[in-house]
Amino acid sequence: MEQYLPENTLDRIARFDNAVFYCINESSQRVPVGVIKNIAVISGDKIEFELAHFPILENNWNVFAAELHLYKKGLSFNINLHGTAWFVTRNELKMQFKILHEECFGETQAKLSLHNSLVEFFNITGIFFKKMMMAF
Repeated sequence: MEQYLPENTLDRIARFDNAVFYCINESSQRVPVGVIKNIAVISGDKIEFELAHFPILENNWNVFAAELHLYKKGLSFNINLHGTAWFVTRNELKMQFKILHEECFGETQAKLSLHNSLVEFFNITGIFFKKMMMAF
């Protein structure tokens, strides 16, 4: 049985169980923070999650550049999200992440079923033969 994947980024994010969260420090280096397990889609282009810990950065920023690398065993693709992150509540390490750019790796589109392929083939062939008949 073939699976058809949703086109919307937020719908695709809901398919993943895990993500690796990175923050970008003052020197533009990616600093790994940890594995995120529960990602909640808020609205539009924002998601929310909780961290177990947060590394000490050079600057104590409220808003900073970050990346999320989403993966799940069994899916034929993974997604890297680039954006900005900020603390909702610093004591609980609850964060929000605004998606600015998305990179998708792997096969995201399911292959057409045999039925759909045959229908498309006969439609194209029928149009071709109609044009050929009109030319003569």
